[in-house]
Amino acid sequence: MSHPLKPILLQGHERSITQIKYNREGDLIFSVAKDTVANVWYSVNGERLGTYNGHTGALWCVDCDWDTKNVLTGSADNSCRLWDCETAHQLFWMIV
Repeated sequence: MSHPLKPILLQGHERSITQIKYNREGDLIFSVAKDTVANVWYSVNGERLGTYNGHTGALWCVDCDWDTKNVLTGSADNSCRLWDCETAHQLFWMIV
């Protein structure tokens, strides 16, 4: 028996989405856009779990490590930032 695909509507960005990433388990979705906030969502229903705030430019890329402890974001503000996935605390940032 096949199941129809159910779209997930991610309503949490003010500008166009630039990248979406699933974690390894597939239960979380990370999204970034041409605004300054990265978001994390439950993949099963699209509920937003939280945000990663700190960039001052558009966000271009996002990724998480294999055990979903840390999230890395890259921005047009010429910085990369490393976040604690669960607390959204910024652990490290560097100008590139």
